[in-house]
Amino acid sequence: MKILTVTVPMYNVEAYLDQCLTSFIVPGAEEDLEVLIVNDGSPDHSRDIAAEYAEKYPMIFRIIDKENGGHGSTVNRGIEEAKGKYFKVVDGDDWVEQDAFIHLLFHLKKTDADMVLSNYQWVDHETLEKKKEVEEICPGIEYGPDVPFSQVKDHIFTKMHALTYKTEMLRKQPERLDEKCFYVDTEYIVFPLPYVKTVSAIPDCVYQYRIGMSGQSMNIENMLKRCDQHERVLRRLLTFYGKHRDCEAENLLCETAARTAVSHYKVYFYFPQSHKKELMEMDQFIKKEYPEVYQKMKNPAVEFLRATGYMGYLVVAAAVRMLKK
Repeated sequence: MKILTVTVPMYNVEAYLDQCLTSFIVPGAEEDLEVLIVNDGSPDHSRDIAAEYAEKYPMIFRIIDKENGGHGSTVNRGIEEAKGKYFKVVDGDDWVEQDAFIHLLFHLKKTDADMVLSNYQWVDHETLEKKKEVEEICPGIEYGPDVPFSQVKDHIFTKMHALTYKTEMLRKQPERLDEKCFYVDTEYIVFPLPYVKTVSAIPDCVYQYRIGMSGQSMNIENMLKRCDQHERVLRRLLTFYGKHRDCEAENLLCETAARTAVSHYKVYFYFPQSHKKELMEMDQFIKKEYPEVYQKMKNPAVEFLRATGYMGYLVVAAAVRMLKK
């Protein structure tokens, strides 16, 4: 049995795929590692590049071809096909740092935790400057041993890049990621959380996350185009939180939904025309149905809006845009 399955979603990443796939070529890892390159109907030459790796390193790489269905569909398919005890997602325009990745593989052989944490770095696309988003992915955790989730649940910094989940747990939990939809990374983070019993961590920065590209989903112009998809994910997170209010991960679910809601409001502020009505309706909906999420939306702009009965919408929108420049 493989120790780790890495799923690499592949769509229009021909300029970056070599760097991504090369980073998994670790001497001696053939028995432990499989990399599923999930071709999401990519129209460029990405598949030709992937085929070279699958031919040269058949013990590691396998290509899965499918019709275009979006990032969520590639992860869903990867979970279905995975042979590894553990599962990780690395996007085709990102990569792993090899020494750190070797440490992760070594650690996965020893642990039986449901969730394994490792740190990651942002890498500027233009300057190649590297920066940790957070210094520690779970402050206070003892690196190495498996610990009860209950001991660290309020300290985990949950980002997809930091997570390696047990494959069996991903399969058993009933939710699947939305397809033909952006912003599903948060669904991938959240859906397994009610089922996590144990956590283990290493300090290494394994994942190298490329930032600063105009085509990225978090680019504000793209977020404006896909506002409806962002709302779709937000509503699903809220519904999921509502179903699992009494689980051990309740606080993490609540905080993640609150952060996503604040992000959604910020998208409203960037529209050239006012979206005050949409924001008010969403805010009142959250207040009524998910008051705990409403209370956790600790953001100066949101707090000011609520304090002014939303009369300060235009002022806040103008301020948010100025801060972004």
